[in-house]
Amino acid sequence: MSTDRPDATESAYSVDAGHFQMETDVVRLGQQRFDGEANQQQVALNHANLKLGLTRHMDLQVVVESYTIQTEDAEQPVRRAGFGDVTLRLKRNLWGNDGGTTALALMPFVKLPTGRSCGNRAWEGGLVVPFAWQLPRDWSFGSQLQTSWNRDPEARVHYLELAPTVTVGHDLYRTLGGFVEVAGAWDTRATAWAATLNGGPIWRVSTNLQLDLGINLALTRNTETSYFLGCSFRH
Repeated sequence: MSTDRPDATESAYSVDAGHFQMETDVVRLGQQRFDGEANQQQVALNHANLKLGLTRHMDLQVVVESYTIQTEDAEQPVRRAGFGDVTLRLKRNLWGNDGGTTALALMPFVKLPTGRSCGNRAWEGGLVVPFAWQLPRDWSFGSQLQTSWNRDPEARVHYLELAPTVTVGHDLYRTLGGFVEVAGAWDTRATAWAATLNGGPIWRVSTNLQLDLGINLALTRNTETSYFLGCSFRH
């Protein structure tokens, strides 16, 4: 079982044809400060990625933001809660599903503005290109470049964002592993990067069940730091 979580780097492998896989942030706690003026907290519950294998090299994914609570400490405190946006993704593995030390995939996606209280009420989309490399001694390397056409609700314009990642994983024991990752994002309208240092342990309970927890630690200003507990299973 190869999962798109818990790191930000998506898996380059698709789900086997006819199989269903669910990967979810059971709970994610985030905090972000904007230039010391406002402090925003977020609680995400069951933000799930539902995946169905279509062919030997392709799967369909539906990402559902089941429930989110957002609060902002400012002169006028704000609280928002509810169902979020839905994202549709189609992953096409180009090579590596059937063996080999490397794998590459293409994954276009579109975000539907289904969220009312939590969401920017805009259509967005893009393309993810993930790469995986299986190294000796139970080490693994992954990277990706995500290109997104996002919407700024305050400026009322769309803009291009480029988000590269690099991740390294290692199996400590047969059922216990971990990862360390650097994830970045560059708003092409600006000159500054947003970046996080991510990491945490992964417990493979069985061949079809995986548990994980970790942290996304902000490395730059105005970037969210979050803590998460997740679960993935395959049928």
